[in-house]
Amino acid sequence: MNRRGFTLVEIMLVAAIVALLTSMAIVEGVQLRKQANESNCLANLKAIASGFEVYSARNSGLYAPSDQSNLQFLVDSSCLFQDLINIGQIGNFRYTAGSITPGGYEIRAMAVNPALAEHNYEISTGGILKRSDTAEVTDTNFKDYR
Repeated sequence: MNRRGFTLVEIMLVAAIVALLTSMAIVEGVQLRKQANESNCLANLKAIASGFEVYSARNSGLYAPSDQSNLQFLVDSSCLFQDLINIGQIGNFRYTAGSITPGGYEIRAMAVNPALAEHNYEISTGGILKRSDTAEVTDTNFKDYR
C-alpha cells in the first residue's frame, strides 16, 4: 500500500523553523519598541526645549518667570502646545524639572520601565541633550548625546 502524507520528522522540522522565526520576530519587535519609546521621549524633550527658546525670544532672553516648577507658563504663552502642566509620566518616561529659572532650564526624562528604555535623557538651556546609561540619577551620569 502506498500512503501519501508528511512524516513525523518533516512536521517537527517545519515546527522548529516556525518557532525559530517567531522568536527572531519577537526579539526584533522588542528592540523596535525600545527605539520608538526613546524617539518619542527625545521628541517630547525637544518640544519642551523649543518652548523655552520661544519664550526666551519673546521675553528679553529670560527662559521662565521667577520660581517656576511646571510648564503651565509655556502653555499659557502659546510657546508649548503640549499640555504638560505638571511634568509627569508620559508613555514610558517620567519627566522631571531639574530646575526652571529665568536664566535657564533642565528637564530630565527618566525611564519608568528599564526593559522598554535603556537610557535616561536630559535637555538643558540651549537645547543641549545628554544621556545617562545608568539607572542612578546624578549630574555626572549624564553625558553629551549626539
